[in-house]
Amino acid sequence: MNSPLARTAGAWPDLTPLPASAPSTKLRDVTRFDGRRVLYAWPGRKHLNDVWNVEADAIAVIEWNVEETAEWLEDVDPVQLLPGQTIQPAGATRALLEPLPNGIDGILEYIAAMAAGYDTGLKWNEEDKLKADMMNRPDRWAPVTVEQVRAKCRDLGMRADDVDTISGFVLRRKEGRRFNVRSSYRTFQFN
Repeated sequence: MNSPLARTAGAWPDLTPLPASAPSTKLRDVTRFDGRRVLYAWPGRKHLNDVWNVEADAIAVIEWNVEETAEWLEDVDPVQLLPGQTIQPAGATRALLEPLPNGIDGILEYIAAMAAGYDTGLKWNEEDKLKADMMNRPDRWAPVTVEQVRAKCRDLGMRADDVDTISGFVLRRKEGRRFNVRSSYRTFQFN
């Protein structure tokens, strides 16, 4: 799989003349990028997710893992500024998704609404509710794939970290793994 960034690699300007004393900031507090232009070298998916909802003026990425970056671009659907062209988000042009069975659409809509109400996304209690439902109602989650859940979460406009978290829960259950759920939600099931 080729990323749009990889296909245009030869078109980028030579950065070697940049002075060695050029200001740089270690990525500790991403809110410090508000209103700035960021050059991000070799980030993993987690680091890309960290800068996604920051109000940076622009984020340029030197990718390390082409497949991971391409998947991230598909998940968060950013405006892509490439040499000689701008690729607008495809959000409105995405295909309509088939409804997920067993009320999973409603569950994910609820989770998305709860996560949207917080600045930092999904909270521990919503995660525990979801994990408990997956443990207590395995029949509900059996017919859906990780990709279907990921696509639904993206369609609902969830943050990239939240999409990864929920998809990771589904994958872990598909692998037969169990969750540790706090006692207050251990028996929880969505109706």
